[in-house]
Amino acid sequence: MYIYNFIIVQTVIVIGAGFGGLNFLRNATKSKNIQFILIDKQNHHLFQPLLYQVATATLSPANIAFPVRRMFKNTKNVKVILDEVIDINRDSKNIKLSTGDVLNYDQLVVSTGSLHSYFGNDNWSQYSNGLKGINDALIIRENLLKAFEKAENENDDKRKQEYLNFVIIGGGPTGVEMAGSIAEIAFNTIRKEFDNFNSEDPNVYLIEASKGVLPMFSDKLSQKAEKYLKDFGVTVLKNEKVENIDESTVYTNKRIIKSNNIIWAAGNKASTLIAKLNTNTDESGRAIVDSFCSLIDDRDVYVIGDAAHYKDTNNQPLPGIAPVAIQQGKYVSNIIRNNNKRNENKPFKFSDKGMLATVGKYKAIGKIGNLEISGITAWLFWSVIHIVYLIGYRLKLLVIIEWIFSYLFNKKGTRLIYREEN
Repeated sequence: MYIYNFIIVQTVIVIGAGFGGLNFLRNATKSKNIQFILIDKQNHHLFQPLLYQVATATLSPANIAFPVRRMFKNTKNVKVILDEVIDINRDSKNIKLSTGDVLNYDQLVVSTGSLHSYFGNDNWSQYSNGLKGINDALIIRENLLKAFEKAENENDDKRKQEYLNFVIIGGGPTGVEMAGSIAEIAFNTIRKEFDNFNSEDPNVYLIEASKGVLPMFSDKLSQKAEKYLKDFGVTVLKNEKVENIDESTVYTNKRIIKSNNIIWAAGNKASTLIAKLNTNTDESGRAIVDSFCSLIDDRDVYVIGDAAHYKDTNNQPLPGIAPVAIQQGKYVSNIIRNNNKRNENKPFKFSDKGMLATVGKYKAIGKIGNLEISGITAWLFWSVIHIVYLIGYRLKLLVIIEWIFSYLFNKKGTRLIYREEN
């Protein structure tokens, strides 16, 4: 603790400006006698659920990113630091930044999200692209657009087909969203724009190791999602495991696919910073937390969102989705505002309001309570919810405008190639 304007305050450090960290701060900063320090490697909050639309040329990065400093410009007890935390010392209660600076804390909130997991095959990352940040999305988008240009200038049929083969590995929400959006570009958006190939030539493959896509939903909804994908032109390969990836080739247990566009959406693991906590973790590297979202062996360190392993009332770990991070952030803020008096706070309980997953244009599936919905109804629910959770009225309006042009008029406004080939 230290003296701040003659008021004794605590220092709470928040690592990560994602859904968990921001929702923690939005609620916790109502306590004016606490100094908050927010640290992130990026200067913006990224609305990750729509990141795939940047990767597939529907939205621009500015449509889904909001400057963190602008968010807290009128909040005097929040200090924002653009830097990376490289070490955490729980014994000394301090963190170390990449600049070498050391900051002390009274309480620490870790909301660092997740990274790609290649299940022990990290060398595959050099031949495929994952989707976690804006840079990832821009790389995927430019590779996608360049593939069509290269196919246009290629006379060798086999080589041309490699450019027109798009492989997405992983049938979860990100993989399904990417497959549906790429199919829309390949089979509809670019129709009649190229002379050396037609709209029937591209192939969009979605590879899933389990029995169906979107396995977190019921079999009925999973099958509907698969049907929608097939209607869009996606080749869905179920019960098919990727055994190797090298330059321009995906090897599964059933086939070999030549492709210059390989997208990895099959697995996640916790941020490597979690290892610096020297605490118990699960197989994905997530910190195991107690019923109050803090480390079992340190009540002053809270871990929330994708970085946390929290078991629900059914003894199952909560999924790494935005609603969990949002609710945990708000919950932990109430504990800290209450001076860590846990006996006055009930254990965290996730309020599951349902799940929605979009498949493509006007198609989605969802479960709201006990009600299962699909098709355009689910897609409308999905659209409204994502607009509501976007930060700032400007971003909401921009996304609505882009969607009108993209979905109603089949025009994608961000099909631009910026980077030159090395």
